[in-house]
Amino acid sequence: MAEQTGHALDAQGMTAQQGRELLSRLRERGFDGDDARLAQALGRPVEEVQAWLDGSTPVDDDLVMKARGLAQERGIEIE
Repeated sequence: MAEQTGHALDAQGMTAQQGRELLSRLRERGFDGDDARLAQALGRPVEEVQAWLDGSTPVDDDLVMKARGLAQERGIEIE
């Protein structure tokens, strides 16, 4: 699946690549690099999380907002 270009994920102009990086930092810092634990916290299948992280599925604004909220809840710095 091709990644959307020119589509900002938030009001600050975050790109899909930056969204993937944010999600990756959340996985590393809050879930010991474990895709399954991050997937459980996000309420999504592990395959979907892996697809976001490898770029085969685009990251969207809802995911970025949920990742930020999860990080804030748990006191994890991802920005």
